Amino acid sequence: MRCAFSSFLIIWAWVMPLAHTQEPLDKEVQSLKEDVDALTQLLENLQSVVEGQQERIQALENENTALLRETKPPVVERPAQPRPPEPAPAAMGSRISQTLNPDIGLVIDIAGALSESQEDEEGNDKFSVRELELTIGHDIDPYTRFDSTITFSDTEDVEIEEAYVTFLELPGQLQVRAGRMRPKIGKASAVHRDQLDTVDEPLVVQRYLGAEGLFRTGVEVSRYLPQFAGPLTQEVTVGILEGGIGEGGSLFGDTRRHPTYYAHLKNSWDLSPSTNLELGGTYLLGSSGADDRRDVQAFGADLTLRHHFTSVRTLKWQSELYAQKRDDVISTNDDPIGFYSLLDFRVSRRWGFGARYDWVELVLADPMWPDDKEKAYSAYITFFQSEFARLRLQYQLVESASGARDNRFFLQGTFAVGVHKHKLQ
Repeated sequence: MRCAFSSFLIIWAWVMPLAHTQEPLDKEVQSLKEDVDALTQLLENLQSVVEGQQERIQALENENTALLRETKPPVVERPAQPRPPEPAPAAMGSRISQTLNPDIGLVIDIAGALSESQEDEEGNDKFSVRELELTIGHDIDPYTRFDSTITFSDTEDVEIEEAYVTFLELPGQLQVRAGRMRPKIGKASAVHRDQLDTVDEPLVVQRYLGAEGLFRTGVEVSRYLPQFAGPLTQEVTVGILEGGIGEGGSLFGDTRRHPTYYAHLKNSWDLSPSTNLELGGTYLLGSSGADDRRDVQAFGADLTLRHHFTSVRTLKWQSELYAQKRDDVISTNDDPIGFYSLLDFRVSRRWGFGARYDWVELVLADPMWPDDKEKAYSAYITFFQSEFARLRLQYQLVESASGARDNRFFLQGTFAVGVHKHKLQ
């Protein structure tokens, strides 16, 4: 009996500590089981999300496949064509010679004018082929290009408007043009008539630089400057031209003896993805006559602001000013100034309209006239049949320095064929 009781005490003393130890182990096991259950639920949720995404991807692929089947034209089995024979050596030589043919294009400018003026000037109350431009150009080699523009008219003689060579890759990232060309000065004079927004050139260009702007023979060097902070792009241009001026221009004299020097700086900013601002400055130095050297200076400034509402609808504001400083004895106005301001709105792919205001002080004015200034108010509407065909109707009121008022109406058709480097705007 005593021995049995002693054995019971020994067994009880050994089991009780084990019972107290088992309790915290059960709690840890329960906690681990809960964590495993949570991870299992999370994996099930992720699996359901992945399956849903896969179903969505498969549905999109099925839609694209169905769309391609609808739009893809039926495949027509064509009989096998026999392989053409190898060209003879003479034929191969002819094919190579075709690659040397120049790029040729034609732009015809047909214009009609109706005016109150009783003077029998060129273009008054007349419908004519005002200008036919023959453009010929080609790459001479990978580093040089040739471009030319020859103009024909039923009111003027045949004229070489441009014929120059461009050296594209010179040391210092310079670009050089040499020959007869339109210098890069201002905005309206530097482009051809088919690139203008109006039928005629602004009065300040006609009175100072010539009826069709300034184009002479010379050498021009231009370079894009390194881009500074922000979206700023700069191009500087300097050049020298033979003396003289365009038809009807009064900035310089007619002599070619003394050259004309010029410089232009263009600054362009992308104000936003849809808005661009361009500011330019121009300087010209020339002579008023054969006996005078560098007695006329001109300072120019131009501004162009473009905003694209869409890829087609575009609003453009363009203004240009020229101020002269003259030391000659023939001008009646020592420091004449002239400018214009144009607003052009391209409403749609085919329609556009705009207006232009001109104000210019004349270099030579009759002392008997009541004023030495001319003003003009223009409004126009343009129909773009395509990028190669355009019709334009323009009204213009001119207040001349003599005091006369002239109401003018213009109808213009411009058409381009062939390879033309400046398509119709």
